[in-house]
Amino acid sequence: MTVDDIKNFQCCNHSDILAIPPPISSSKPVLQQYFECEICKVLYKTKRAIDQFKADLVHIIGSKLKEHFKQSGKQSLSFPCLESLFFGVFEGYIHYFNYKSGSYKCFFQGPDTYTQLATLLNNQNWGRKYFDNNQQTFVLLFNGQAEEKVNCNLFEEQILKYRKKRSNLPKLTVEWKTKSKRDAKDNQTSAGYIHLSFYTQQI
Repeated sequence: MTVDDIKNFQCCNHSDILAIPPPISSSKPVLQQYFECEICKVLYKTKRAIDQFKADLVHIIGSKLKEHFKQSGKQSLSFPCLESLFFGVFEGYIHYFNYKSGSYKCFFQGPDTYTQLATLLNNQNWGRKYFDNNQQTFVLLFNGQAEEKVNCNLFEEQILKYRKKRSNLPKLTVEWKTKSKRDAKDNQTSAGYIHLSFYTQQI
């Protein structure tokens, strides 16, 4: 490993990334897998951590899929998350980056998005929960009537109004950012958080 390689590893300061792979004993082989990030080319300890985080996301999203109709609508949740885990799942889907705050945003919206996320999260029912009497609650990512209405108004209104209306269409927003706190003696702590926002509907 060259000096440049070591610097590249050290530039991503994450606890679940290996700066230098551990030595393997010749007498007793160690079965250790490594997962390389396609963006920054660093090595994660194992791909299993990424797969487990995907399963955790499915479980947490499912906690917002309620049986009662009154509990459907806009949902949001936030919980601690390593930046490396966020990249491990959403690295190819980041639409927005705020250099000042260091936050990232992903937007999932459209008629084929549910299938896309099912592949991404390794779960065909990632955003759907079934109940008795053939009822189900699901994450709403596309509204055909609302989409058609916005597109029809494209030539009647200004582009800014069009963009504003489109931003209000149902979608899944995934954001990662750092939250910091400082006490009376100027002691500061910080942690990475992932924030999910979406709409649910019941049928």
